[in-house]
Amino acid sequence: PALLPLSAMARRVHVPVGWLREEANAGKIAHLKAGKASKVVDLETHAGRAALRHLVETADVVIESFQPGELAAKGLAYKDLAKINPGIVMASISAFGQTGPKKNYAYNDLVALAESGFLYISGDPSLAPCKPPETQAYYFASLFATAGLLAALYRRERTGQGDHIDASMQETLATQEHIIRLWANEKQVLKRAGSQHGSVAPAKIFQCRDGFVYLYVTRQHWKLFLTVWKDHAAVFDAPDWLNNLYRRAHADELNPAVEAFVGQFTMAEITELLQEKGIPCVPVNTPMGFANDEHVQGRGFMAPVEHAGFGKTKQPAMPFVIDGARIPVGGVPLLDSWRESGEPRGARPRSAAGGGSGNGPLDGMRIVSFDHVLAGPYGTTILAELGADVIKIESSKGGMDPFRFFGTGEDPNLSPRFLEFNRNKRSFTVNLKHPKGQPVLHDLIAKADAVLDNYSVDVVGRIGLGYDQLCKVKPDIVNLRMPGLGTTGPKRYFSTVGVNITAFTGLSYLWNHPGITNPPIGSQTGFPDYVSGVLCAIIIISGVLHRDRQGKGSFIDLAQSDATAFMIGPSLIEAAASDKDPQPIGNASPAMAPHDCYPCKGDDRWCVIAVENEPQWAELAKVVGAELAQDPRFQS
Repeated sequence: PALLPLSAMARRVHVPVGWLREEANAGKIAHLKAGKASKVVDLETHAGRAALRHLVETADVVIESFQPGELAAKGLAYKDLAKINPGIVMASISAFGQTGPKKNYAYNDLVALAESGFLYISGDPSLAPCKPPETQAYYFASLFATAGLLAALYRRERTGQGDHIDASMQETLATQEHIIRLWANEKQVLKRAGSQHGSVAPAKIFQCRDGFVYLYVTRQHWKLFLTVWKDHAAVFDAPDWLNNLYRRAHADELNPAVEAFVGQFTMAEITELLQEKGIPCVPVNTPMGFANDEHVQGRGFMAPVEHAGFGKTKQPAMPFVIDGARIPVGGVPLLDSWRESGEPRGARPRSAAGGGSGNGPLDGMRIVSFDHVLAGPYGTTILAELGADVIKIESSKGGMDPFRFFGTGEDPNLSPRFLEFNRNKRSFTVNLKHPKGQPVLHDLIAKADAVLDNYSVDVVGRIGLGYDQLCKVKPDIVNLRMPGLGTTGPKRYFSTVGVNITAFTGLSYLWNHPGITNPPIGSQTGFPDYVSGVLCAIIIISGVLHRDRQGKGSFIDLAQSDATAFMIGPSLIEAAASDKDPQPIGNASPAMAPHDCYPCKGDDRWCVIAVENEPQWAELAKVVGAELAQDPRFQS
């Protein structure tokens, strides 16, 4: 779905069995197939393979998620398709990538989550690790694949050559939550902590009089929080409590006191009280609570649609607004309804063909970024590692990235968390209060392709960097803004971070074992930051491609809440259609059994088992007990 709004048309090639298996889930079909066309081919036949090759002749992109090597055995690997169309860009999505000792392992979403380490850090520490709702391993890897596809298309515009993108679900998930860095550099295994954030306190789900809120207080909020919490104990005024890591280390002392304070208020009361001070605090919504929220409705995120065979419903629109308008939600195609029109496709725009620079597919793209904390820096790190020249702007007068102060000391250049998500960039500080500050920035922007920020909604206007002001400096600039709740709507001024958005969108509610919603646990992870970050990269590349082809820039409003809610689209569709909240199912599957996370020998050691079909069940029964295979209760 991530690629649809960036292209004029997407054709989906179906293997018939796969489509029929999905018919049981109308919400998932509506969410994942909207706006596409459908063409059925049987790749087991010569005619089917010939039909696919014919489609490739005029295609820009091929996306596949077969087992590695399966298409090659049919003569349909990238090298085969590139002989037909040298400009074709192909993405292969699998659990472990196209190479390596595990490439042919059987897998599904649960296996990829487990192998990445992401599952292990999610859920209540007293229970089994808990997977997020839907199929987030597939979804998240598809975002990375889309970013890779667009980067390859950007290079193709300059060289005429296509490319092959190899997206590993395991690897993409492992870029989150410092899983790799902590083990590789510090031999630290990150543990589950429920809703408690790994580096900050108070930062967890707290109970109110009528529900729950997610409160997040970091260094920059601590003194403000104490002014609101008027009867706090005097010990919390000590200077040590200003340090993020100190407060996190003493969370067991701090959290009960905060819980007593927050418990005096309703969700709305404490949210309003703290948001007035710019302190991130939001209600923990159910899916229906999110869909019916005045802010979500005001932004038009849940769009009314009518699908052939499904009728009228509401479903998430694309999670961004371009030049003030949302892209309409397309219809679900009828199976095998696409027919070739016979009209020739227009010639692709081409610069002079030539070899690449060796500096990555985005070499030559320059981005000026006013990013901080995680969502923006994560996205621009992806762009930088793909070869873009990313210039990170910080204010020399109190506007440095807060992640610079997540180390053990106060040196802004020694925070591992900051270094991890700001590599391969250039750093530039400027005093915007100085008369020459803004002209210096304007000079940088005049030479840039794109400008982005993930500040609060009103910041850039105050410092003279709103879209209208940027267009005066460079008329065709691509400008992405990504505040937590977007640039429009009644709650646009809310201060948020990733874990707040998990709670606001209904994701925390669904990310639980069955029956665990009072309180909901969710996950300590900042999942929305990573989703929004990859979408940031996708949008910037597509915006520059559009500018190069059409000669005009654009303004894109990406609400991180919309981006996150889009990842649970089928659940939101179910809530809208039934007027009932879907409930968490933990590691279970509506279509497979067994499908769960099981304890192993050792302290907090687990394995996942997922049986997708009868042959797999027969093999498992041989291992755990042959009598199971004969038990009539388990025959299907």
